[in-house]
Amino acid sequence: MSFGNYASLLLFAFCTPLLAQDPATSPENPWNLRHRVEIRVNYRDSEAERFQLRFPFPPSFLPPGQRFGFLETPDPGSRAELSVVNLQLDADYGKWFGARARFHLVDKHRYNPTSSDRRVDFDELFIRVGQKPEMFDRPDGTSFFAQIGKAPKMERQPLRLLESYGLASNAFNRFEDTQLLVGGTAGRSFYWRLQVANGNPLFFRDPNALAGDNGTPRFRQPDNPNPVPELGSGFPILYNAETESLAFEAEHLQFGQALGFRWQSADASRGFDAIVFHYKRELADAVDLTGTFYRGDLKLLNGPFNLGGLPISGRNKEESGARIFAEWSGLTAIAQVTLQDIADLGRIGIELEAGYRFAWKLGPLVSIQPALRYSQLENDFVGNAAIYPAPSVWWDWQKIDAGIRIGFERNIDLTIERAMHDVEAPRELNIDETLVTFRWRI
Repeated sequence: MSFGNYASLLLFAFCTPLLAQDPATSPENPWNLRHRVEIRVNYRDSEAERFQLRFPFPPSFLPPGQRFGFLETPDPGSRAELSVVNLQLDADYGKWFGARARFHLVDKHRYNPTSSDRRVDFDELFIRVGQKPEMFDRPDGTSFFAQIGKAPKMERQPLRLLESYGLASNAFNRFEDTQLLVGGTAGRSFYWRLQVANGNPLFFRDPNALAGDNGTPRFRQPDNPNPVPELGSGFPILYNAETESLAFEAEHLQFGQALGFRWQSADASRGFDAIVFHYKRELADAVDLTGTFYRGDLKLLNGPFNLGGLPISGRNKEESGARIFAEWSGLTAIAQVTLQDIADLGRIGIELEAGYRFAWKLGPLVSIQPALRYSQLENDFVGNAAIYPAPSVWWDWQKIDAGIRIGFERNIDLTIERAMHDVEAPRELNIDETLVTFRWRI
């Protein structure tokens, strides 16, 4: 289905309720229209770090007088920046039909490369027929739904405690995918999902707030040799990048399956949602991405000039894992584990996150929620740093994120957090980062 078809369906979904009677004078009107604007402003303080590479970059790719390439912090030092402006529109007809359009005018932490990616984009764009309970909601009995469009991964955590991402959530399920998803419940608690999707392209990015710049167009301008990059490359990890197309692509479709169980107490104070999942597709020879002449999937693994550098075999891309999300009064906890095979390169990601929300009414202050996250990536492969330009993709990695979210009236909150990295690199690296986020949801 093309973007134009999606847009027409969504326009119909959002405009139809306007033809109905005013809900205030028609309590029986089953249409429900909602909108939300979200604005985030960040203060970011990133440690300055660089790591000399052995890869033989062409001299014209390097800044004047520089003989070697480096992995380096994308934007070191302290910065204040407008990081997110997005709009979400939802339309529901009772429990049996739903549609969503969510797009950003600014989302600096999604851009990859940071300085040359598409600025305005749809994050979610889908329609749904049938009942699809979210979080701990359970239907009255057996149910069924079908959903088509760009939507979150089946296992992505439904609630975020911090603004940053852990290593596992960054690597595997941060971004939405264009998909046909069908599913339902067996009884009230057991649920199932089947998916056909484009599959997120394999690319790489720094695991802190900014993705960094890799393969930006200025490096291919013949009249501008020895360019000085706007941002550093970061210390990239392999990850499932943002889907570029809103239309289904017949080649290399991804097939996914999931089974889950959810429960909630009668007073809605406790509950959990557990899911096991599996995805499988074939890697494409190459995937074009906006803002970079580097290409995703096998082309990325083969490296520049097809020199290789990674011990790949075949084109299988497969992920299996589990995620559990639980709440107990003010406590929220999330745990996930994912095993991945990429052309015979294996790795495992683990992430544990917990926070406790204290209700605290003091003037405009309404809550305080400290949170802690531990995440890690372990790789069972090692590449050749002399012919592959990003050795960080095979370094084992551990990360701790600690922070506090302070809630205020009028849907305003302030999150203060610190990311601390422990990387098994050839030498000790300091790539820690402090992130302060002011968020306003209208």
